[in-house]
Amino acid sequence: MKLKNTQQRVHIVYWLLCISLVMMTACAELPNAPRHVTLVADGQRRTLDTEVTTVREILNEAAITLENLDRVTPPETARLTSGMTITVTRVIQNTETFTETLPFGRQVVRDANVSAGESRLLQSGQPGILERVYRVTLEDGLEVERVLIQESITQAPRDEVQLMGTKPQVQTVPITGTLVYLNSQDAWSMRGTNRARYRITALGDLDGRVFELSSDGERLLFTRTVTEPEHLNELWLVRIGGADPNPIPLNVQDLLWVGWSPDDKRIAWTTMEPGERAPGWRAQNDLWTATLTDRNTLVSRRKILEPEAGGGYGWWGTRYAWSPTGDKLAFSRPESVGVVDLQKATRTSLLTFPAYRTYSSWAWNPAVTWNTSGDFIVTVIHGPAPDSSDPEESPVFDLWTLEATGAYSAELASEVGMWSNPRFTPDGQELLFGKAIIPYQSDVSTYGLCLIDRDGSNQNCIYTPEEDAGIEIPVWHWSPDGQAIAFIQRDDIYQFSLGDKTAVPLTDEGNINTLEWR
Repeated sequence: MKLKNTQQRVHIVYWLLCISLVMMTACAELPNAPRHVTLVADGQRRTLDTEVTTVREILNEAAITLENLDRVTPPETARLTSGMTITVTRVIQNTETFTETLPFGRQVVRDANVSAGESRLLQSGQPGILERVYRVTLEDGLEVERVLIQESITQAPRDEVQLMGTKPQVQTVPITGTLVYLNSQDAWSMRGTNRARYRITALGDLDGRVFELSSDGERLLFTRTVTEPEHLNELWLVRIGGADPNPIPLNVQDLLWVGWSPDDKRIAWTTMEPGERAPGWRAQNDLWTATLTDRNTLVSRRKILEPEAGGGYGWWGTRYAWSPTGDKLAFSRPESVGVVDLQKATRTSLLTFPAYRTYSSWAWNPAVTWNTSGDFIVTVIHGPAPDSSDPEESPVFDLWTLEATGAYSAELASEVGMWSNPRFTPDGQELLFGKAIIPYQSDVSTYGLCLIDRDGSNQNCIYTPEEDAGIEIPVWHWSPDGQAIAFIQRDDIYQFSLGDKTAVPLTDEGNINTLEWR
């Protein structure tokens, strides 16, 4: 049916709008109509009929008071609707304090003036107290969170200190050749027996940087500290057992390393310069040689290598070792080992490896030694980390042999420690090396002593002391006849006999930190 005019169409629209409005009004709640809600609070669940319109109003109507941390769901500003559940969660925070006992440590103080085996308690131990304060959150009485907000030591632990005597019971022991050692910044010697000890310097200022005995056991090179600010030390020589034992200056300053040639006619050295930063000096990484005359003067000085930076750890320096043939020197740096040809005045690296990062003012530099024929060099190499982490932080140090021309190299023993200090037996058939008791902490570990054939076979650890009784200073030397080994343990010299496999003390004065035996 068609609408006849505009007025009819307006009437129809009007009536449709009226019908829609009536239906919407019928569906909405009346403002004052009761609402059925559920209120959960303080362990109770209540069903309420209310005419209020917001959550806040019904809480007031039900006499529910909210504290600062309490939580209500839905929020207080929400409008009420029938069937709504309102939940009040009571939140309480408080602090709880707990104490924990800290164990005390134990220290051992070794006293060379007390006989070995004697001990006494110097200080009793006392545990410490650690206090921890936690913030604890409870919701409706149940713990939902615990946060540590403060930790402090209210009483520091006090270590137990035990004195242990280390003075060895020294017996008379025969000595072959000449053994010299540094004690309280002076040089001493033994000949014949360990009872025949003589002080060969009375200077009181030997710095221990250079302490080199000639192969015939007659002359000792050493360095003395100097007072001039532009120098660090000076090279001196003393003849042992001669008619004139007075030390003689050789007029060479700032020595980092000095070594005798195999025929005792020449010496080689490298120098350093004073520095303001730790360690107080900086290596020149140079190399010099000179001939020592019968009148104790140095002639024919020759600079073999010019000073150089020497790599990232070059400030620590280069160490050398004369070859038995006298025409070469092995060298080592914190990241490489190689050979210096004295005639050609060239330095050639045979093997490179990551330097060991010490995070301190010192750098690790491996010891190097030659076999008796001068064909091979044996040294310690900084090996790869077992977990493939930063190679400069690897705790692994292995014993290697390197053919002097670079044609061949091989590992002889693994995880020996950074201070392994290998040395061939006098006949050259076996190799003596130190083995760290704690290999992955070899910088602070004590050491035992092991023998191995020059090809890496038949490893045999001959001196394996307990951790607290091992060799602390990595210095050991063969007797001239190859039947005994001298080393420093607890600041005194011990001799280990290969025959009966026993170590006996040679000295009892303490304060010994280096030795030579020829």
